[in-house]
Amino acid sequence: MNLGLLEALEQLEEEKGIKVDEIIPILEKALISAYRKDYGGEKNVEIIINRQTGEIEAYQLLEVVDNVEDEKKQISLEEALKIKSDVNIGDIVKKRLNVKKFGRIAAQTAKQVLIQKIREIEKEKQYEKYSELVGKITTAEVVRVTPDWADIRIGKLETRLPKKEWIPGEEIEHGSLIKVYIKEVKKDKKGPKIMVSRTCEEFVAGLLELEVPEIENGVVEIVKIVREPGIRTKVAVRSNNPKVDPVGACIGEEGIRISAILKELKGEKLDIVKWSDDPKELIASALQPASVIEVDILDAENQASRVIVPPNQLSLAIGKGGQNARLAAKLTGWKIDIKPIMNI
Repeated sequence: MNLGLLEALEQLEEEKGIKVDEIIPILEKALISAYRKDYGGEKNVEIIINRQTGEIEAYQLLEVVDNVEDEKKQISLEEALKIKSDVNIGDIVKKRLNVKKFGRIAAQTAKQVLIQKIREIEKEKQYEKYSELVGKITTAEVVRVTPDWADIRIGKLETRLPKKEWIPGEEIEHGSLIKVYIKEVKKDKKGPKIMVSRTCEEFVAGLLELEVPEIENGVVEIVKIVREPGIRTKVAVRSNNPKVDPVGACIGEEGIRISAILKELKGEKLDIVKWSDDPKELIASALQPASVIEVDILDAENQASRVIVPPNQLSLAIGKGGQNARLAAKLTGWKIDIKPIMNI
């Protein structure tokens, strides 16, 4: 029986990348299960697809015995010798089965197996494709918005952006285009599942890389990012080229680069500061946008410092709810005690 399998498989190999040598053994196993289901579940059956002709051959595997007790599994030596001339007691002989009636079932089974295999291959290719996006920023289309999440489409796949991954306070609208950070791509029965975020620190790093060529090509390096989503982010950068100002590169001419990033951050404040190995310089920069008069190192071992600011800069240095001072401490790794000059 020939179902035109070889031609079909060769075409699949060319179009879908499914190798003939990989699919034939899978087909043979599936055909065995189908045969047992419809023509005798107790039989020991072997089905072979001829690799040259595509012919399907079915055999019943029988043990050669002196006294036959189970005709579905055993055969007498006399009958076995009719099939194979050099057979002995205890050997296994193959008795060819009539597979003409099996044709329709075989064709259906082969079709099901191929469809399943094609789906598996396509899922794997999708997984490989989207896995390359992990750790990067990509643009997504918003296809549905609910009170708890937004369904978004990335390429041909849909995924879910949970409300906790939205920038606090932002409104996401159906049909809009947004940028998201790809945290992870997981394998799932239905296909690859993309995990995305707009609240992680990597999201800001990705936006900077998109807008600042010097970061993408390694001239400017992001040393550290600390973030309170929806409120403020501080980014410390340094230059690997003495002729390139890292902060200026991130801001861009007339602020064009940082403006594009701020637009995506939906009102979240962003401070770009120059990294320094001198803790005094770093702490002073980290407290931006406040102006600092002096930084005193109180305990270098425990990284404790005191910062002196003009009285009119105290609230700015601390920030609403202490967020500016808190982020500066996280960025530098130092404890920062902020005092106005009049109290010293």
